Parts: sequence; structure tokens; C-alpha cells
Amino acid sequence: MIESILVILLTAIAPVALLMWWVNRKDSTRPEPKKMLVKGFFFGLVSVFLSLGFSLGINELGLSFADSTSLEGQIAEAFFGAALPEETAKLIMLWLLLRRNKYYDEYFDGIVYAACIGLGFAGFENIFYLVDEDEWFSVGVVRAFVSVPGHLSFAVAMGYFYSHCKFGVNKNLWTYICVLLIPVLAHWIFDALLMGASVVSDTMSLVFIVVFSFFLRFLYYRTMKRIHKLEDM
Repeated sequence: MIESILVILLTAIAPVALLMWWVNRKDSTRPEPKKMLVKGFFFGLVSVFLSLGFSLGINELGLSFADSTSLEGQIAEAFFGAALPEETAKLIMLWLLLRRNKYYDEYFDGIVYAACIGLGFAGFENIFYLVDEDEWFSVGVVRAFVSVPGHLSFAVAMGYFYSHCKFGVNKNLWTYICVLLIPVLAHWIFDALLMGASVVSDTMSLVFIVVFSFFLRFLYYRTMKRIHKLEDM
């Protein structure tokens, strides 16, 4: 029993650890202190509970449709129940992590710290999904290639615009808006396509999955482009 739990935990954490190592390796010229990376990861864990608090508040306002089986309800749930509260919570934790961080002194650092928070969130979410799942290995594999990189992509977008807000010369109001807007929109489309596919006909479900595949490819492309752009700054 204990061995099985350990294997499940390893399956949940392995892709998170691998992506954290990969992002930090991109910052090899002036790497961030290990203690700050660990702190960022735990801030990501805390953001899970903060997002749950936001979700409860949204539910109280009647803006979430968790029990709806309609396409409109799933799309609304993807926004109000996932994208908006989760990305808002991550941004708050990123601000708390960086507001007095003396090591945050170059563009790429924003991506590194945002990635730590996003992957901390993804790690907790992975464990939550896998520990109560009979087919945990197949779910873990799918999440390792889809959901965890998805959270990294949202984080990279947030860190990218966050650094432009701090270090950018031509920053404006739109730059500040994009810090939250772009991750929320990307997360919303990501979840809406997956959640919507579960409540439509088989034919439409296939269409949703195909569109999702193209969106995932676009998301990963934009992530790599942002990483490469800030690597050179």
C-alpha cells in the first residue's frame, strides 16, 4: 500500500520536477538561489488554497455552473471555476514572492519564479487527481504531457509580462493588464475545449479535441518563443 502511494506520488511529481529543472537550466548564466526556487514552489502550493477561496466566492455570486451539463455551463465553469480564480491566485503569490526579492534583477527571472509557482500548483493538482484514480498511471501520463506543460505555459506568459512591467521601457496600461489577462485567456480556452468535449456529441467531441490539439501546439510554440526572447535580455 505504501509502495503504491509512493509510486503514485512519484508519477505526479516527476513531470513537475523535470520542467522545473529545465526552466532553471535556461537561467544558467545567473541562476536564482535554490531557496528562492523552493519558496516559489511552495507559494504555488499555497495558491491552490487561495484559488479555492476565490472559487467559493464566485460560487456565492452565482457565476459558476459546476453542476451544469450544458456546453455553455462548462465554458462558464472553465472561466469562473478554473481560469480566473487559479491565475489570480498565482499572480498574487508571484507578487508576494517578488515584491522584495533582491534576486529578481533581470527579465528571465520573472519566468523562472512564475514557473515555480505554476508548477507548484500543477504538482498539487496532479497528486489530487492521481491518488483517487483507479487508472492513475494513464491519467498521470496524459497530465504529464498536457496539463502540467499547460500550467507551465500559463506561468511563462505571466512571468513574461510581469518582467516587462518591471523592466520594460515602453510599458503601458496594456502591459499591466496582460499580466493576468493572457494567462487567464489561455487557461480558459485550454479548459473550455477539454470540458466542452465531454458534453457534446461524439462528432463534435472529436472536433473539440482536434481544435484543442492545434491550440496546445500554438500554446507550446508561444511559450518557447517567450522563453527564447527573454533568454537574450
